[in-house]
Amino acid sequence: MSVPIVSSLSSILSFNQWLYWQVNFIASGTPYDYRIDSGNVPPGMVFQPSLSATASASGDTINATAHGLVNGTCLVGRTLTGGTGLSTATLYFVVNALANTFQLATTPGGAAVDITVDYSAVLLYQPGVLSGAGTLPGVYPFTLFATNGTGESAAGVTFSVGIKPAAPAQDANVDVVWDFAANAIIAQTSSVLNLTPAPRDTPIMYCKEQDDFIIRLRTTKGATMLDLGAIVDGDCKLVLKQNETEAKLVVSDASVKVGTGDANSILIHAKINGDAIAAAFSNVENDNGTIFAALAEIELTYPNPGYFAGSPTTLRRTSPTFRIQSERDLGEF
Repeated sequence: MSVPIVSSLSSILSFNQWLYWQVNFIASGTPYDYRIDSGNVPPGMVFQPSLSATASASGDTINATAHGLVNGTCLVGRTLTGGTGLSTATLYFVVNALANTFQLATTPGGAAVDITVDYSAVLLYQPGVLSGAGTLPGVYPFTLFATNGTGESAAGVTFSVGIKPAAPAQDANVDVVWDFAANAIIAQTSSVLNLTPAPRDTPIMYCKEQDDFIIRLRTTKGATMLDLGAIVDGDCKLVLKQNETEAKLVVSDASVKVGTGDANSILIHAKINGDAIAAAFSNVENDNGTIFAALAEIELTYPNPGYFAGSPTTLRRTSPTFRIQSERDLGEF
């Protein structure tokens, strides 16, 4: 067997910011490992994603809670602690995948490998896979080498991955980030993630009476995107309040989570109307227009990720207050 030759097909790749994608690099000679040299992958992307698990002789299973792998996924053992039946530097394929377990075969769809003694720890990786959602626009070149049983590629192949800036969401009035680390609501005005909150009394959103107001919300912890799981439709609410009495003026009527992983977000809809907000406008009339900066907050209910022995089943978090500038509608045209 000759050393691998990395395929240069699709050596220039381009993808949209924030959207999940996956690339499988290929090479001749059945390589079991790849290496990046002279460059880096885009931020938010993972090269050869790995999975930590255990392995059981009873049932010949790999055990990893919510592993997310599907049948046919190619895996290689990086490290195997204890046990017998598996080998490093060997291509395996996922078979009989369930939510928290799967088996390994040496061919796609083949018979499961016989694990004869339990493994206390296994580290598996997906050879030649680059996946995730790019967070920072730009062009990222790198050189790729492959390794098989004979050795490493004599020469690497240079790839360039471009991350195209994401346009503001066309189905939203405003894109915002809720940074859980700083507990701040931050308006996004470009494709580059902004984590600097505006001064507390400065409006970060603008609307008019009778508007259908739509917010696209993403949650982060610092610069790391958060996916909070299967959020029930309607479990993310926007509330507008009057300044002094803090009486509720508007409560959103719908929300829906879209996307998964780094590409997930929550769309929130509110109709800026009703007797309460009409009365609030009547208190701030002047010759320059009927405008006031309402207090606002977001309330989010999401699944308990396993803390506290699964009880409660959901967790609730409310954002700090921020300002939405509201203006009276001049009437129908």
